Amino acid sequence: MKVYKEYKEIEIKDIKGVKANNICGRNLEKVCRYIEAIKKEGIKKPFEVIQEENGYNVLDSRIRLLAAKAVGYDKVPCLIRDIKQEILLRKINRILKIEDENHKVKGNMNDEERLDFYKNNYYKLNNL
Repeated sequence: MKVYKEYKEIEIKDIKGVKANNICGRNLEKVCRYIEAIKKEGIKKPFEVIQEENGYNVLDSRIRLLAAKAVGYDKVPCLIRDIKQEILLRKINRILKIEDENHKVKGNMNDEERLDFYKNNYYKLNNL
Protein backbone atom coordinates (compact mmCIF):
# COMPACT_ATOMS: atom_id res chain seq x y z
CA MET A 1 0.00 0.00 0.00
CA LYS A 2 1.57 3.24 -1.16
CA VAL A 3 0.72 6.65 0.29
CA TYR A 4 1.75 9.87 -1.41
CA LYS A 5 2.21 13.30 0.16
CA GLU A 6 2.10 15.30 -3.04
CA TYR A 7 2.85 15.52 -6.73
CA LYS A 8 5.28 18.14 -7.98
CA GLU A 9 8.09 18.79 -10.40
CA ILE A 10 11.52 18.48 -8.80
CA GLU A 11 14.86 19.53 -10.19
CA ILE A 12 16.98 16.53 -11.18
CA LYS A 13 19.98 17.94 -9.30
CA ASP A 14 17.97 17.63 -6.05
CA ILE A 15 17.23 13.92 -6.61
CA LYS A 16 19.82 11.50 -5.22
CA GLY A 17 20.29 7.81 -5.89
CA VAL A 18 21.40 7.87 -9.52
CA LYS A 19 24.92 8.23 -10.85
CA ALA A 20 25.89 8.11 -14.51
CA ASN A 21 29.03 6.10 -13.73
CA ASN A 22 26.85 3.18 -12.55
CA ILE A 23 25.83 2.39 -16.12
CA CYS A 24 27.09 -0.96 -17.29
CA GLY A 25 26.80 -2.64 -20.70
CA ARG A 26 23.32 -4.08 -20.22
CA ASN A 27 21.95 -0.84 -18.74
CA LEU A 28 23.33 1.27 -21.57
CA GLU A 29 20.88 -0.31 -23.98
CA LYS A 30 17.98 0.46 -21.61
CA VAL A 31 19.13 4.07 -21.23
CA CYS A 32 19.21 4.46 -25.01
CA ARG A 33 15.67 3.03 -25.33
CA TYR A 34 14.38 5.37 -22.62
CA ILE A 35 16.10 8.34 -24.29
CA GLU A 36 14.31 7.59 -27.55
CA ALA A 37 10.97 7.10 -25.78
CA ILE A 38 11.32 10.35 -23.82
CA LYS A 39 12.25 12.27 -26.97
CA LYS A 40 9.12 10.96 -28.72
CA GLU A 41 6.55 10.98 -25.92
CA GLY A 42 7.99 12.92 -23.00
CA ILE A 43 7.81 11.65 -19.44
CA LYS A 44 4.44 9.97 -18.99
CA LYS A 45 4.86 8.31 -15.58
CA PRO A 46 6.10 10.34 -12.59
CA PHE A 47 9.08 9.16 -10.56
CA GLU A 48 8.54 7.94 -7.00
CA VAL A 49 10.78 9.69 -4.47
CA ILE A 50 11.05 10.07 -0.72
CA GLN A 51 11.91 13.38 0.86
CA GLU A 52 15.06 13.51 2.94
CA GLU A 53 16.83 16.29 4.81
CA ASN A 54 19.14 17.17 1.93
CA GLY A 55 16.79 16.62 -1.00
CA TYR A 56 15.01 13.62 -2.47
CA ASN A 57 15.94 9.98 -3.06
CA VAL A 58 14.55 8.14 -6.08
CA LEU A 59 12.82 4.83 -5.32
CA ASP A 60 12.23 3.49 -8.81
CA SER A 61 13.16 4.04 -12.46
CA ARG A 62 16.74 5.11 -11.89
CA ILE A 63 17.65 4.33 -15.50
CA ARG A 64 14.67 6.34 -16.77
CA LEU A 65 15.82 9.27 -14.62
CA LEU A 66 19.29 9.06 -16.18
CA ALA A 67 17.66 9.11 -19.62
CA ALA A 68 15.60 12.19 -18.72
CA LYS A 69 18.77 13.92 -17.57
CA ALA A 70 20.56 12.92 -20.80
CA VAL A 71 17.70 14.33 -22.90
CA GLY A 72 18.07 17.66 -21.11
CA TYR A 73 15.28 17.79 -18.54
CA ASP A 74 16.01 20.08 -15.60
CA LYS A 75 12.82 19.18 -13.73
CA VAL A 76 10.86 15.93 -13.72
CA PRO A 77 7.38 15.04 -12.39
CA CYS A 78 7.54 13.20 -9.06
CA LEU A 79 5.22 11.58 -6.55
CA ILE A 80 6.56 12.08 -3.04
CA ARG A 81 5.89 8.99 -0.93
CA ASP A 82 4.84 9.27 2.70
CA ILE A 83 6.80 6.36 4.19
CA LYS A 84 5.82 7.13 7.79
CA GLN A 85 2.13 6.99 6.91
CA GLU A 86 2.64 3.72 5.03
CA ILE A 87 4.36 2.13 8.04
CA LEU A 88 1.58 3.32 10.35
CA LEU A 89 -1.10 1.87 8.06
CA ARG A 90 0.74 -1.46 7.89
CA LYS A 91 0.89 -1.61 11.69
CA ILE A 92 -2.81 -0.83 11.99
CA ASN A 93 -3.68 -3.42 9.35
CA ARG A 94 -1.64 -6.06 11.18
CA ILE A 95 -3.38 -5.20 14.43
CA LEU A 96 -6.70 -5.44 12.62
CA LYS A 97 -5.45 -8.75 11.19
CA ILE A 98 -6.44 -7.90 7.63
CA GLU A 99 -2.85 -7.81 6.30
CA ASP A 100 -0.36 -10.68 6.40
CA GLU A 101 3.42 -10.53 6.85
CA ASN A 102 3.95 -9.90 3.13
CA HIS A 103 1.71 -6.81 3.23
CA LYS A 104 -1.06 -8.53 1.28
CA VAL A 105 -4.63 -7.84 2.34
CA LYS A 106 -6.35 -11.03 3.57
CA GLY A 107 -9.83 -9.70 4.05
CA ASN A 108 -12.02 -6.85 5.21
CA MET A 109 -13.81 -6.12 8.45
CA ASN A 110 -17.30 -4.74 8.57
CA ASP A 111 -18.08 -1.66 10.68
CA GLU A 112 -19.38 -3.61 13.66
CA GLU A 113 -16.30 -5.87 13.78
CA ARG A 114 -14.03 -2.86 13.44
CA LEU A 115 -15.78 -1.05 16.31
CA ASP A 116 -15.52 -4.11 18.57
CA PHE A 117 -11.90 -4.57 17.67
CA TYR A 118 -11.15 -0.91 18.32
CA LYS A 119 -12.74 -1.11 21.76
CA ASN A 120 -10.76 -4.25 22.64
CA ASN A 121 -7.43 -2.86 21.35
CA TYR A 122 -7.75 0.81 22.28
CA TYR A 123 -4.49 0.80 24.25
CA LYS A 124 -2.45 -0.77 21.42
CA LEU A 125 -3.78 1.69 18.87
CA ASN A 126 -3.00 4.69 21.07
CA ASN A 127 0.61 3.55 21.50
CA LEU A 128 1.24 3.61 17.74
